[in-house]
Amino acid sequence: MTSVLEAIGNTPLVRLRRCAPPNGAELWLKLEYRNPTGSLKDRMALAMIEGAERDGLLEPGDTVVEYTGGSTGPALALVCRAKGYRPLIVIADCFTEERFQLMRALGAELDVVPSVAGRPNVTSQDIHNMVERAAELAAQPHHYATDQFNNPYIIPDHRDRLGREIWEQTDGRVTAFCHGMGTASSLIGVSDALRPRGVFIQAHEPAGSAAISGGEQGRFLIQGWTGFVMPHWDPDCVDHVEPIPDDEALGMTLRLSREDGIFAGISTGANVVGAHRLAQRLGPDAVIVTLAVDTGFKYLSVEPFAGL
Repeated sequence: MTSVLEAIGNTPLVRLRRCAPPNGAELWLKLEYRNPTGSLKDRMALAMIEGAERDGLLEPGDTVVEYTGGSTGPALALVCRAKGYRPLIVIADCFTEERFQLMRALGAELDVVPSVAGRPNVTSQDIHNMVERAAELAAQPHHYATDQFNNPYIIPDHRDRLGREIWEQTDGRVTAFCHGMGTASSLIGVSDALRPRGVFIQAHEPAGSAAISGGEQGRFLIQGWTGFVMPHWDPDCVDHVEPIPDDEALGMTLRLSREDGIFAGISTGANVVGAHRLAQRLGPDAVIVTLAVDTGFKYLSVEPFAGL
């Protein structure tokens, strides 16, 4: 490899054994934490920057502005520094300290906004406040907003890379894919690749702010999810939406670590909870794929890992 950016993608796909669905359905987990910053979002960051470069929207030395509460910040910091841009990240103070440390270590400048409820509770209003602040900063000269909620480059990249990888790694045996929603771009991109092949697509959202399912917006602990109807959301690409409670996500996160050796974040635990429910819906012959979105090292200050 001539650049760390070439290490993004082509992540392993492993079958869960002890945390598998009780009815015998196959559950496969794609280890996106094997990307360089430990997150699926490395794919997104690279797609956003290389798309902007292709369209002549970035010049050497420009500042790239993005809002994030999940893992997009570290990912964008890595891609920007590797390509010679200045990353400026807007983040609310409710997100884990590990994220702040990682972004600073990767050379990002942080603009921190006050949160509604404080760490570790996230609300949809926190996300809206971050979006507004990033728009203010991006209006300055030589500043470019990647704007992940509206970015046009992400969904096609997930369709052509992530979706293709899942199909090829399962030898076309996959019958269902499920995943949680931050921007919804990875879910929709994979759907564009797999749903035309007859694959069932299930979306996950936080039960504490299940806006798409018709619930009230509120607090939740699954960092990286948004809890509102995001611009990339397309109901025509999804067969079912499943709200996931915080406590079940946290419990499964710990089970994955202790029983299957998958040390991942809370959204991964939520994905596996959703996959178990999907297995009950589809039956024992299902071959389900979901994503280990990011590494558990970003959550050591949060239950269930705090105090262990």
